[in-house]
Parts: sequence; C-alpha cells; structure tokens
Amino acid sequence: MRELARKDMGSFLKALTSAAPLIAPVREDGQVCFRRVDDPGEVVSDYVNTERSPKDFFFPQTEAMFRFRVKPAAIEPADAPGPRILFGIRPCDLAALGRLDAVFLGGDCQDAYYRERRQATALVAVACSHPDEASCFCTAFDLSPGEGSGADLMLYPGEASYVVEALTPRGEELLEAAARTGVPLPSAGTGAEQLKEQYRQRRLPLGDAVRPGDLWRELDARFNDPYWEEASRRCLGCGICTYLCPTCHCFLVTDETRGEEGLRLRCWDSCQFDDFLLMAGGHNPRPTKKERTRQRFLHKLDYFVQRFGEYLCTGCGRCVAHCPVGLDMATVLADLKGVTAHV
Repeated sequence: MRELARKDMGSFLKALTSAAPLIAPVREDGQVCFRRVDDPGEVVSDYVNTERSPKDFFFPQTEAMFRFRVKPAAIEPADAPGPRILFGIRPCDLAALGRLDAVFLGGDCQDAYYRERRQATALVAVACSHPDEASCFCTAFDLSPGEGSGADLMLYPGEASYVVEALTPRGEELLEAAARTGVPLPSAGTGAEQLKEQYRQRRLPLGDAVRPGDLWRELDARFNDPYWEEASRRCLGCGICTYLCPTCHCFLVTDETRGEEGLRLRCWDSCQFDDFLLMAGGHNPRPTKKERTRQRFLHKLDYFVQRFGEYLCTGCGRCVAHCPVGLDMATVLADLKGVTAHV
C-alpha cells in the first residue's frame, strides 16, 4: 500500500488525466454528478454519494446500438469506447457494478456493449468518510464503507493523506504512471491497515436494522401477501426509484427511422410504468400497481438471489433519499421483517 498526501491529490488526478480520459465527481447546480473532467480543480470530495450512480457510463440511459440502411442493406456498428478512468466511485456503486456484471457478462451470452465499456474502464474507488446514517444501508448486504472488491485502485481517506491500495495489475500501472510524473507515493506507514479496517468494520444503524439475512427463502410463500396491495397504494409510478438505482437494468429497444436510414437505440425502462409489459394485443400481465410494486421488490429480494446468489441491492440509499412517498428498499425490508427501519 502507498500513501498520497491530500495536498498532492490535484497532481495525482492530473497524472490520471494524462493516462486516459478522466470521469470524476463534480458539483453542478447544487448536485454532485459524474462527468468527464480535464481540470482536476473541478473534482470534489466533500459528498456522500453522487445524485445518480455511475451506471450511466457502462449501461447508458440511451445508447445507439447501430445505424442501418434499407437500400442497399447495411449495418454500421456503434463506436467502441476508448480507455478511460472512473475516479471516486463509492463502495456501494462498485458492488452494484458487480451485480450488473452477473446480468450482462454471466454465462455464454454476454452483452457486447456493456462488456466493451467495462473492459475499457479503470475503476478508482474512494471509501466513504461520512456515510449518511439516515439513508445509507450498505451493511445490510454484507458491504461496508470501505469495501474495495472490484476496484483497480482503492483510496482510504485519512486526516492528512490517503492510503492507496492497488488491487489489480491495472491499478499498479496507474500508480506507476503517477509516480513517473513526480507524484510522491511513498509506502504507507504502520497505521495503514488500521485505517483500512476502520472503514471496513464500520457499522451503519439503518443497514444493521434492515439486514435481510435469509429473508429471500420465505418470500415465494408471500407472493399473495396483502402487504403488496397496501404498499402499492403509496406508489406514484414515477419510476424515480428505478432510474436512480445502480442495479436496475431493464431496457427497451426502439428504432428511429428517416427514409431508408435509421438508428437502433437501447433505453432504460422501468417495471413501475403501467405500460412496461403491455402487449400488442392489449394484454398486460401486471395491470395494477400492486403487481408492479411486488415485482420490483421480489425481483431484488428473491428472484435475483435464486438466480445469482446475492441480493439486487447494495444499500446506496438513493431510493431512501428520493422516493417522494417513502416506498424505498429500507422501508420495505423493515416492513417484511417487522422491524423499525429509520433508527
């Protein structure tokens, strides 16, 4: 492990921009979001998490799959992404990428669009110094504010410096490239492991209160539970939960044509929209909010676990902070477990 003085962070980020295009958190219109930056002075560190997750850079809200012509028949593939570095991803969003990997890269049929973006991107994660105890609940899913699994580089903020740990060969290459530009990266002192463990052992009251454990094992039997009707009465069907969620991955495919040319697009969709499963003949397998509410939570808490062995939630807290009616994952977990969610 290495040590990076806080005063040298600007030089470190400048070195990263020299290695590849840098995507990092910046503050715009009062919100923190990820975007490409050229000036390290734009990058912010005083935030709990970004308003939207970095999922957009791997599975964009709208992406062009290919262009096509009818006469003469031809298909023009979308441009492949070049190398880039994503700096500042939090552990919950890092874990969420792992869930998306299982969906898009698991098995024999891989999603080429997602795969190319993942392979092109180096991940530099930063542990959470000040998680929001009113909304963050990553510890419910055996994560922590210091979990670095899946990152190339992991940074643990200390009082005067960061402990920097390279977790992959690509992470080592980034450190070596920064050192070549003159960024001081001495070996970390004896307190490095202790700092790392402080982050990894930190508990979040909300997460510990709604910890699901083996809850998924009983949810098949609760498919017809009256709770889903009761909960759905609060839902507005706005879809903000799915659009902010770092693990939601439903999409639709549409063609935009003009004359004999067109563009095939993939766009995010939401299981909370009333026409999500509407068929050409008019049949809708989920005609009411009850079915749609139930689908959202059983997919994340039951079906995904049965298929992939882990819950489709990482406790980022965005639904807790932004659902206008409080029908968020922490609340539903607490209801299903019969505990108090907000402690």
